[in-house]
Amino acid sequence: MKKIKFYEIAKINKNYENNFIKNFKRINKGGRYILGKNVNIFEKKLADYCNAKYCVAVGNCVDAMKITFMAYKIMGSMKDGDEVLVPANTYIASILGITSVNLKPVFVEPEYDTFNISVANIKKLISKKTKAILAVDLYGRPADLFEIKRIIKKKNIKLVEDAAQSLGAKIKNKMVGSVSDATCFSFFPGKNLGAFGDAGAITTNDKNLFDILKSLRNYGEDVFDNLKDRKYKNTFKGVNSRMDEIQAAVLVDKLRNFNYLQSKRKKIAKFYLNNIKNNKILLPEVNKNFDHGWHLFVIRCKSRNRLKNYLQKKNIETMIHYPIPPHKQKAFSELNKRRFYVTEKITKEILSLPIFPTLTKFETKRIVNTLNSFK
Repeated sequence: MKKIKFYEIAKINKNYENNFIKNFKRINKGGRYILGKNVNIFEKKLADYCNAKYCVAVGNCVDAMKITFMAYKIMGSMKDGDEVLVPANTYIASILGITSVNLKPVFVEPEYDTFNISVANIKKLISKKTKAILAVDLYGRPADLFEIKRIIKKKNIKLVEDAAQSLGAKIKNKMVGSVSDATCFSFFPGKNLGAFGDAGAITTNDKNLFDILKSLRNYGEDVFDNLKDRKYKNTFKGVNSRMDEIQAAVLVDKLRNFNYLQSKRKKIAKFYLNNIKNNKILLPEVNKNFDHGWHLFVIRCKSRNRLKNYLQKKNIETMIHYPIPPHKQKAFSELNKRRFYVTEKITKEILSLPIFPTLTKFETKRIVNTLNSFK
């Protein structure tokens, strides 16, 4: 039987090849390859899509988090050694966005049902050293952002959102990208809105933060719109994290079809939720106040490895996001002896099913029937 792939990025990207070639020729003729017209257009369109006032395009999502924290340090909201609460159950990139700017991550156990940072545990761990909370919208489901904001409202704590997987999601009918103090996005090729390489962005409603971010992404140089106005004056110690014109043109093109592709993901997710009937399999938690972005459809099973092998034999690809939590990674050897029981339980049970928009009805039914026959 034909193999059902987990990703089919090339199949989706084929629809954009002709426009890509046209844009490439146009960009090459114009002679500006970085931070030009296409980047400006994409920033405006993404801000509008997210109902945010401002958007800054950068090289990737880790850089987005990094320069956001750098900007807050410049603004005096935090300093070296300050603590950032972050879910223990996340990809290591979230943690690197904190440690790369000399801030201290404080791991918070997630909710078992949603996989996201637990509000109850946040309350227990907030201290005078806490200057930010990095909420991660794992797999595309927004964290409980409004409740987190309520808790930190009078504590001078910033809410930064790692929305690498949740573009298009909503919480209480508010778009992800419009709720937190700063929201960081990824456009890695496998994301719901994927570039043809690495790319990222930050949305915010804070004009001061926006101005500093625009400078930091370009070596801390004073911001200019036209090359002829460039003064080579550096106010801050910045980084090189600039979106190129080709990626921006691709993303502008893809953003036009984004809602349509999201609707296909939602249909697949709904079919899974309504038709997977196996008491060995736990389905993702859904809530009417949280409009899931469905970057991934993640189930839980106590016999996860056996289930994965079973599906593999049936020619159905699956993945595990993520098998090793940050505190168990060699990169953070100083944390290896720490125990986060909920996180470790989750990492042993999770399995990501195919949910790419190119899945056919026949393939989706085949996945469901195979899951229901697992014993």
